[in-house]
Amino acid sequence: MVTLLTSYGLLAQRATTDDDKQDGKAARRPKIVHAYLGHSGLNGGQVTKRTFDSLLKQGLTARDSAGNLLQVDGFTFSYAERNLYEDSVGKLMILTDFFSEYCPGDTVSRGVSMNIYHKTKPGDTAYFDNIRVHLPTGGQTGTKGMKFVLIK
Repeated sequence: MVTLLTSYGLLAQRATTDDDKQDGKAARRPKIVHAYLGHSGLNGGQVTKRTFDSLLKQGLTARDSAGNLLQVDGFTFSYAERNLYEDSVGKLMILTDFFSEYCPGDTVSRGVSMNIYHKTKPGDTAYFDNIRVHLPTGGQTGTKGMKFVLIK
């Protein structure tokens, strides 16, 4: 009888220990980090040229699932510009000019900012990939990339 009570007491202690471990795992679960264009809630989709240009000047922001602002350390900015070309016999064709550049920090590089705003037009697509965010714990994490299609 004493052995039965002792083993029941040990099982009860083990169950409590397992629950405590699960609670600890939930508390240590990493927060999800999302990047946004400018100081908005936009992280992809269709956007007007005017809105895109104004938000691009603000740079990228990042927030975790608790709403805390985090510092963006860098990203790759790519731009697909649709243009109309004519071949040697006069046939018109739409082709896409594509360029990509790594931008340290949270804003596009000076070279990009000097040229991009007069190029943006409806039908173009902007990509933000490899977005690196500085964590409060001292590390870095990546976020999901963003894709914006410019419209009128």
